[in-house]
Amino acid sequence: MITRRHLKVVAAWAGSIALSVGVIFLVQHLSEEPQSHLLSHDAPPAGLKRGKVVLSLSSATVILAAGPPGGPLSVESSFDPDVFTLAQQYQEGDNQDWTYRLDFHQKSLLHISVIGIWLGKRSPVVTVLIPPDLPFNLEATMKGGHLVMDFANLALSSADVELSRGVLQVLVSDPMDVPMESLSVRSRVGTMRLDHLGNASPGMLDVQHRHGVALVNLEGRWRADADIDFYVAFGTGELRLPGNVRIEGPGRSLALPAQREIPLPTLRIGTHSGFGNIRVID
Repeated sequence: MITRRHLKVVAAWAGSIALSVGVIFLVQHLSEEPQSHLLSHDAPPAGLKRGKVVLSLSSATVILAAGPPGGPLSVESSFDPDVFTLAQQYQEGDNQDWTYRLDFHQKSLLHISVIGIWLGKRSPVVTVLIPPDLPFNLEATMKGGHLVMDFANLALSSADVELSRGVLQVLVSDPMDVPMESLSVRSRVGTMRLDHLGNASPGMLDVQHRHGVALVNLEGRWRADADIDFYVAFGTGELRLPGNVRIEGPGRSLALPAQREIPLPTLRIGTHSGFGNIRVID
């Protein structure tokens, strides 16, 4: 006669086997290496106007930098295709302009591979390489992850970058050939670090940060006047001022020689905070 006690023992035994099988499957699946993927698209024809690169990203470490001169728009990546999807799209408009779109996002939170990502393993990496001789504007949105961009050697006129949560790093490691017209950076939650923005010499710089830490370094080779606004809502901000410029706003005022053939660039700086604070380093 099968008693209730027998049923409990059988159920416990079956549950133990199922758990063991599940653990074995999980370990085997998480031990698999992410797959490498390569996307590329020929650079737009020289006769077209300045185009636009649009990045829609999430749940990855994404790097943007200059690629080889005369090369294609290329994307090198490593990720699990069962969990993530990567897609590109190129379109030419009626006004002889062009748009290149790249989308990388997570398919579902329910897939078992996501556990590995939560444990710090199998983190996707996407590297976007843009030819240095390709004039373009940039729109980048990162919903969550780590976004690293170096604008050096890029023919970039304007950039609009937004981070929902995670880490955002924008670096201009060398002076750009032509100063940028504008750079707008917004971050909701996380850490923002902007380094040597003077090498981009944007005519307009707008930085907005809500929660976390925002570090803005204006050092570099400024070549034009600029209007700069830095806002921190609830976090902590740090603004490092450059040398060899005029400063209108927080920090020091630079004394200039009475006679100067080429006037120094003037940076008109405004800093604002809600419940946060901004430290200005001279």
